[in-house]
Amino acid sequence: PPTTNHQPPTNNQQTTNNNIMRSASHDPFASTDKALGRARERRTQRATGTTPSAAAPRSSRRGLAEEEPDEDLQRPSQARHKKQLDSGSEPAAIPSRANRSSTKPSQHEAPEPSSSSSGGKHRSSSTKEKESSSKSKSSNHRSSTSTKKSSRLTSSSDEDDHTTSRSGGNHKTLDHLPPSFRDNPKQADPILYYLPRLLTTLQQQQQEEDGALLDLPSLLNAAQDDVRLHRGRVQAGIKKDMRLIRTYRLEKDKKYRERQDRLDERQTMIEELAKTSPEIMAQLAADKAAVKGKTQAEMALLHLQNWQQALEVYVSCPPALQDGEVGGPYDSAVTTDLDWSTLFEKLLDGIPEDQDISLILAKASEMCTHLVQQSKTFVRDAAENVADMEASYRIRLQAHTEFSRHSLQVVGQIEDQFKRSGRAALQIGQQLEHAELKRSQCEAASILIRRWWTLETLAEQEDNDEMIINVMDEVCGNIDAEECQMDELYILPENSLEAARALKQLRAVVRSKGNAAATGSASAAVLHDKAAQRRFDLTSSLIRRTSEALEQRLLGTFELVYQEGGGAYDFSPKPRPGSMDWRELRSLAQALLLFDSGRNLHSRYVDMVVTSRFPELFKESIQQQRTTPKTRADAEFDMDTTRSKLSNLFHRVSDVCTAEFELIAYVFGSTMAGSGRGHHHHGENGRANSDGSEEMALVVARALLQRVISDPQNGLQARINDLLASIDRIGDFDAGAKKLDTFVVIHEKAAGLFSLLKDAADRMIPQDVLDANNASIPSATYLAARNAVDSLKGFLTSQELALSNTHRQGYINLELRLLHHDCCSSLDIAGCTLVKAPPRRPDKTLIEKGILEEYKAPILPLHKASLAKSGYTGILAGPLKQSVLRQPLIHATDSLARARLMFGTSKRGGETTARVILSIYHQMCNFYGQGFLYPIMETLKEMLPNHPPAQVPPLPFDEEIEAPDLGVAPGFWVGLERVHSASKSFDRELWAEQREGSHRVWEILNLCGDETSISVARDFRVTFYAELERRGEAAILRALDTLSTHIQWVLVSGGESMMATGGTRIFNQLTGQSGGPYAIPTGSSLDTPNSPAIKSLTYCLRVQFVHVQSALTAPSLASFWTAMSMRLYDILVARLLQHYTVSTVGAVILSRDIEALRSVSMLAGTDHSHWELLRELVTLYMTPPDAIKQLLSGPEGDTSKGLFAKVGRDHALVFLSRRNDYRYKTAAGPKKSSWVTDMLAELNMSDPSDGTINMGSFAAGRKTL
Repeated sequence: PPTTNHQPPTNNQQTTNNNIMRSASHDPFASTDKALGRARERRTQRATGTTPSAAAPRSSRRGLAEEEPDEDLQRPSQARHKKQLDSGSEPAAIPSRANRSSTKPSQHEAPEPSSSSSGGKHRSSSTKEKESSSKSKSSNHRSSTSTKKSSRLTSSSDEDDHTTSRSGGNHKTLDHLPPSFRDNPKQADPILYYLPRLLTTLQQQQQEEDGALLDLPSLLNAAQDDVRLHRGRVQAGIKKDMRLIRTYRLEKDKKYRERQDRLDERQTMIEELAKTSPEIMAQLAADKAAVKGKTQAEMALLHLQNWQQALEVYVSCPPALQDGEVGGPYDSAVTTDLDWSTLFEKLLDGIPEDQDISLILAKASEMCTHLVQQSKTFVRDAAENVADMEASYRIRLQAHTEFSRHSLQVVGQIEDQFKRSGRAALQIGQQLEHAELKRSQCEAASILIRRWWTLETLAEQEDNDEMIINVMDEVCGNIDAEECQMDELYILPENSLEAARALKQLRAVVRSKGNAAATGSASAAVLHDKAAQRRFDLTSSLIRRTSEALEQRLLGTFELVYQEGGGAYDFSPKPRPGSMDWRELRSLAQALLLFDSGRNLHSRYVDMVVTSRFPELFKESIQQQRTTPKTRADAEFDMDTTRSKLSNLFHRVSDVCTAEFELIAYVFGSTMAGSGRGHHHHGENGRANSDGSEEMALVVARALLQRVISDPQNGLQARINDLLASIDRIGDFDAGAKKLDTFVVIHEKAAGLFSLLKDAADRMIPQDVLDANNASIPSATYLAARNAVDSLKGFLTSQELALSNTHRQGYINLELRLLHHDCCSSLDIAGCTLVKAPPRRPDKTLIEKGILEEYKAPILPLHKASLAKSGYTGILAGPLKQSVLRQPLIHATDSLARARLMFGTSKRGGETTARVILSIYHQMCNFYGQGFLYPIMETLKEMLPNHPPAQVPPLPFDEEIEAPDLGVAPGFWVGLERVHSASKSFDRELWAEQREGSHRVWEILNLCGDETSISVARDFRVTFYAELERRGEAAILRALDTLSTHIQWVLVSGGESMMATGGTRIFNQLTGQSGGPYAIPTGSSLDTPNSPAIKSLTYCLRVQFVHVQSALTAPSLASFWTAMSMRLYDILVARLLQHYTVSTVGAVILSRDIEALRSVSMLAGTDHSHWELLRELVTLYMTPPDAIKQLLSGPEGDTSKGLFAKVGRDHALVFLSRRNDYRYKTAAGPKKSSWVTDMLAELNMSDPSDGTINMGSFAAGRKTL
């Protein structure tokens, strides 16, 4: 039946089930017909086919285990029991594998305890009697161990009378069969008896004896008894014999032994098949024709035997084992690709054609039936074996579970006891530590009192004898020790540290006098005694004198040891000879720190370092050089020399401070006084030598840096100020440039110096502290040293800012002023005239606050009248010269480079750097725009004439000489091109966006990370180019207007002053009538291809195009030339429709002129469709009157090809009205010709030329005419 809560099947059981399911779901004979067909085809060919070799079946681990006669069942299955038995009261039954509730035991099942889910069941009276007897037995034999008692309770004899020694409940258990074993004994769940009983007894013993432990062997013995009991019940239920509960033994079960023998035989057979499977498959696939000396029947029999062995391999070693689904003994076997279809084909391949196939198939069927019966038997044996093993495994698992639960309880008790003992031990340790602290305090107080009495006695003796003790000489060793009156503690050098500590404590006692008087303590009453007061004062004076003498001796010794070292430091474990004895310095510093927190030591050490390591700061020659007057040449020489010396001094400061930082770390740092911590306090009540001594290195390093850098007379800052003052005294712009370079050199060196000093500060942490530090949990010593180093680096940063900020504002103003001067100077050298700017009023508010106002360069634009007077040649050779255009950009890039070196490009100081760069860029935008390019562009525009010349042009122009410029000189376009090139150079050289490594405005601002400055700079850039573009467009439009006026001058003044032929010209002059250049009479000569005006105009425009093309970009050129083409069209059409009449001969000349103008217009631009329409309209003047209607309306049936559809009715009729035969003259005035009247009548249209003509509708800019 299907189960839900059961043990997973073992390997053999799973393999067997897989085989059964496969045989049930798949018919192995489904492909028999196909196999018969393939075998018949092969027999006809008389060829033996070979199948692909397949891998031999993998071995599967044996899931059936034999049980020894003296032991229980085999070891449990490898599959784990998924449901863990719950803890709680004594378990009575293992949870059922079937999906059903466990059967409630009857009242005779007294040994079965209640389960954890049901809340417990009532025990019978026999069980209670058994428990009471167990308690009395355990109380009588407490001296024996729990293991022996458990063994007696769970031991089971092979004899039948082993139950007679137990209580009556045991008899009932062995004589009663639970209902679950009566109905379905093989599926019944185990019901425990001995294991719960043992647990109950051991728990009672544990409560009574307080410490009895469960042992695993006893539990396993009880579980083994429950296993035997379960097997007996199963057999009793199967055979309906209650005696089997007592007498059944597994090793005596005949069926069990037979089953094990069958399983062993099958296992041996499978192993043999696995080993010989390659040989079997090879024999089956061998060529039967190669066998000689055998009959056909013998060969068929041999083939059938080989096939039977292959069938056994197929059945016993299924593909599931070969594919590795189940492990087993086939791991090393050679697997084969064997399936039923292939196997059946091999059976048919070995049958001759003339032999009856039914006999072979019948024998094969018998073989298959036999194997199926064997497999069924093996499956049944394996299932019974697995079921028996599962019950045994579950019972033993319950025993292990109970042991684990009990072990966890014991471990918890041990842990609680350990915590209680630990708390008690901690309290005892704290009490001992407090007692030891009190004892040490008492001992220290006793020693201090004795030392006070000694000095008090010596002071009274001195006062009584009226002979002052020479404390200084005695302590400093100037008097022999035998003649000294002072204690050896104060006069022997080896006692210096102890003496310093004792004097510090005595000074603390002296200071406590005032505190006692102020608080009114008991000791204050003693001081009211005049004799005691006198003794106290004498002792205090002697203590003070002794402290001063000892401190002076230690300072002298410290200085002597430092000078003997000669600056050679070696901090290795074995210093080289001649190096400084830093260990002696450390011991002396440790003692000196007890005097006023080492103030005098710090001052003395700094003085020694500065005087011995920095003699350059104290040379009198430098002081004299600052005051002695010199000539300009000598000043320049001395300035360079002094700057070189200052550069050397930077390197000197770096080397000395790096070495001294390391010495400070070892002498004053954490290695001196262990792991003490604290804050620095000035005064006698400051820290002790073991209280925060790591910070002392920070104090000393700060004092040294303060003296070297910020000393008002001889410090590094003073030397820099002297150098800059010497430059200011020269007072010219060349000196200003040198001062800027000096600024950059100083701050570049200063940045390198402070960077090296910060690196040296990082190395102040001793190596032993770094080695002892743990990266995951930093030690307290390391953290204190790290904090001290960070504080020192912060102090270095403040010193660096103090050194640089004092000069930065002066540098910015000087940089901007010199940049403006250099740019204006380059224009002045080029011969340009600048307009003087109005004076600026200073900001009085900043002057009152003492703040230096930032320099704002005045705008000095070029004088436009002077530029116009010089002409195009002067402009191109002056301000628009390439060298002049580049010079301001060179000065600006130099300023950017100096600013970048001066302020850096890091984000830490990025705001200041961005402000300076922004000021330089803004000033250059103003100069290059308002002061330089804008005036030039405006001058170029104003130089273009507004009106054409008054005289008539001499047409046609001679093409052998230079063509007229039509009012726009070539110099205009050259100047425009140079301005455009200068604007691109300005953007490329200063802004340089997306150019990595250019060190220009965009990159510097981007590195600084100031988005606001980048946005402001972009606004400056956009404004500069927008204004320049606006002025450029105005100049180009002015040039277009000038070209338009000169075009009209050539066409009107020149073209109408002379006609196409000489005769017509004379006639018109005599009669005073003129129809324009195209009113040529019929029969005139057409030798001239174009009119003289058009010929000259196209020549000038082609020459002009070359200059325009060189000045404008491709898009600008296209737009400009398109506009010029439209204006040329408008001038021609307006003159044609208002003043000209066209004859048939004149139409030919007009067509040629239009083609010439169109050819010139097509040199550039994209929109020239107006010329195409005009070419079609000219055909109106060449067409006879009878064909004009069709030309206007279009061919019949296709009106889209007529001029009405293309250009419009009114437009076509207006152009038609300019025919010379459209009207004729009469005495009453001009009248329309008859063909015109008839055509308008047929078209049912009025003549638009009778009224006023709107010339705006004929402009080229309109999309439709």
